[in-house]
Amino acid sequence: MDILSINDLLDALEEHGPEKVIKATRKKPISSFALRSLYSEYADNDKYLLFLAQYPLLPSELAQGIADGLKPKQVNIATALASNPRTPAQSLGLLATHASASVRIAVASNPNVSPKECQTLAQDEATFVRAAIAQNPSLPTYLQFILATDDEPAVKIALAERENLDGDVAHQLSRDDSALVKSALVRNKYLDPELFQMWADSDDEILQSLLQRQADKFPASVRNSLRYSAHPTVRFPALDSSPISLPEMLWLAESDTIEDRVYLSQKPNLPAAIQRILAQDTSAKVRRYLAASASIQQDIAERVATSHDLQACIALAKNPNASPELLNELCLHSDPQVATLVAYRDDLCEHHWDLLINHRSDNTVAEHIAFQAIDYPEIEAPVAERFAASPNPSLRAFAAAAFDLSPASLATLSHDICEKVRESVANNPKVPEPQLRELCYDDNQDIANAAEKTIAQRLQAANTSQPQKTFQQTATAARNSGSRKTILKNILSFFKE
Repeated sequence: MDILSINDLLDALEEHGPEKVIKATRKKPISSFALRSLYSEYADNDKYLLFLAQYPLLPSELAQGIADGLKPKQVNIATALASNPRTPAQSLGLLATHASASVRIAVASNPNVSPKECQTLAQDEATFVRAAIAQNPSLPTYLQFILATDDEPAVKIALAERENLDGDVAHQLSRDDSALVKSALVRNKYLDPELFQMWADSDDEILQSLLQRQADKFPASVRNSLRYSAHPTVRFPALDSSPISLPEMLWLAESDTIEDRVYLSQKPNLPAAIQRILAQDTSAKVRRYLAASASIQQDIAERVATSHDLQACIALAKNPNASPELLNELCLHSDPQVATLVAYRDDLCEHHWDLLINHRSDNTVAEHIAFQAIDYPEIEAPVAERFAASPNPSLRAFAAAAFDLSPASLATLSHDICEKVRESVANNPKVPEPQLRELCYDDNQDIANAAEKTIAQRLQAANTSQPQKTFQQTATAARNSGSRKTILKNILSFFKE
């Protein structure tokens, strides 16, 4: 687009508009004669004045003339002129005191602004004007120090983002109370790397946290310093970023800070030597987390299981990776809480049920087993008699299913007030005949049906061709073919459906 005269310029502006004309004349500038003619003939036309103020190759004397003739309401023209790189320093000085903050912001963003205007704008009452000059590449160093003490965080944030930020100013800003200012500093990739190392070695938790969030952008020395930070909020994420070495584990295991030892005890695959240190820790919390670890050493776990460390033993009882041998110890733990937790596991074998039911002197664990409707009729006679005398109906029902419960106790339980107990008696293959016949007429139809079924099974067993297989063995085999928690699982399945 060739524009040599005012008529060419007017036609182009009318046809294409100011923006397209400016874009189209980047390689072939508009004739200075056409620009001067446009100003001299249309100085009172805001549309053409705005075009001239925006034109990047505007002659300096035209810029000065437009600046001198500006009216208070011509803010958009003043803003465009203040942003124009061809605007002379004298005009920028005039615009730096303009009543409109948007004009002063434009001046503050102009890289051609003089040190005098920089000082004026650095003391401007508008925060965003000071923030704009804080980012201006022409800002003298001494003004950086002044702006670093500004009351508004926005100004200091803008200063912290400078490409040529002075190192001493950066150090001053690093001590600012605002985390946003420190965040802007850490994001400034143009700063001396030694500053980042100094901040990583400092005791400033905010700076260290900000460095940790972008740790992959910094040298290994910075990341290593953060691993030894005095602040757990920094230290632990830094340690999580890469495998912990054996010296670091030893440092954490022997730390005077309980948070370090708790953190370490939750780590998987700890060496046996470190686990032994943690197993003797003075803090119950540390020992508890170690006991809950899926990778706890077998010998350490067994030592904990035989101790009086209740919380650690409880954690072991909940540990899904507890071995059968470890569960043997926990089944006989002196505190019923531990054995009760074991009783709710899904990986118990017959021996574990035997220990929990027949080898404990308390009824607490057995009550929980009875509550779960565990199917275990191999209760030893003395234990079954103790359960049968319990005030807990669930435990009496559990005892009523025992093969070794005495006929006298079965006869007593056949008249129990609790229907669940009588039904359990009706299903017991050892119940005496008179009581079984009597239960056939129980008011509860389910109990009567159970008694009739037991009678039918006895008749079938008596007429079988294999007399060596007793009715009790048949019943035991039938029970063992299913889960110990059949009833409970049926209930859970019902609610899932």
